[in-house]
Amino acid sequence: MKFISYSLIIIAVFIGCSDDNPVATSKIDDCAYAIYFLKDTTITIQEILNTEIKDLELADEPWMSQSDIEFYDWSSHCIYLKKNKSFFLGDPANNDLFYIRWNNRPFIVTAENRICYKGYFLPFLSSDIYPCPDILEADINLYSSDIIRIEWPYLFATDQRNNEYVKTALTNSNLLHEGLYITIDTLWIDNADTTTVEYKITINNRDEDNLYVMDPDKMGTKLFHAFTNGPIFYNSTNKTVYSSIYKNVTLPDPLDYYDYCWFAKIKSGESISRKIILTGYPPLPEGNYYCCFTFGSPYNIEKCDRTLSDGRYWIGSMFSEVGEFDRVLSKISNYKIRSLSRIQQKDFINILLRK
Repeated sequence: MKFISYSLIIIAVFIGCSDDNPVATSKIDDCAYAIYFLKDTTITIQEILNTEIKDLELADEPWMSQSDIEFYDWSSHCIYLKKNKSFFLGDPANNDLFYIRWNNRPFIVTAENRICYKGYFLPFLSSDIYPCPDILEADINLYSSDIIRIEWPYLFATDQRNNEYVKTALTNSNLLHEGLYITIDTLWIDNADTTTVEYKITINNRDEDNLYVMDPDKMGTKLFHAFTNGPIFYNSTNKTVYSSIYKNVTLPDPLDYYDYCWFAKIKSGESISRKIILTGYPPLPEGNYYCCFTFGSPYNIEKCDRTLSDGRYWIGSMFSEVGEFDRVLSKISNYKIRSLSRIQQKDFINILLRK
């Protein structure tokens, strides 16, 4: 595995790829959850961006269905497979083969006899990123041999993967694991030419399993921030995104190295809170802010190592809950983060669409 810094942070918000249509055909009736390719394998994602999903002709058989899945982690959207993923993808180490066979290839996620959303395979070096969930080429190579992850790279945008019919289908098939839920609780900001942010997070374990997660207190903040960018701020007053672009991080050596001493166990139904200091932000001007961050983990912990007698190591990348706070003109300020209700989050998306 090669280490890759987390994730594509893109403020743009798109519409048009999220679909929720009943399916008239009987061929998917036996699949509570499935991923299909199109019947015409020459079609690319570019060609169907504006096509009604109900008008797409699916292949006769699914590429993957619930019978192939051991479980689905809802927080990371990692699909844990019963077989090695080479069964579905061929040799994932053969990049030339991937590019030829999978480059911008669409896939269709179905659940509960409905077409839920369209996605595509994204080449690692592609400059074209489309407003749909994707399976990233780098992730195929980096994640352990039994995991395929569906990615949503748009921070501050409605996550199309979180489809209610998909969740219901996985629940009814006893495949759903809730995973983690993360909030930013408070911020302390020392505003300067190089701004420092101290942020408090709470990591909640909503899973049925005890979960081992990266702990900044154990691994150190410089190493922790090699796996996450820290809080990203969107100023809704000046329509600008701010992140810790000047931060200093410590990369694992070698890049695919991880240490079990980095992790803390969170029992099912419990949580831990941590305060973390991160320097390297530009000055934050006055305005109203939304904040969010990605939380990650080493990708390459194989099944034999991540499954323990008292739990499992959480794998993947996920977004925290989006929070909101008011910025005032002072050098040092403390903020209590307000979580957004579903209605407020919809209003926030509409603000971005109008900008």
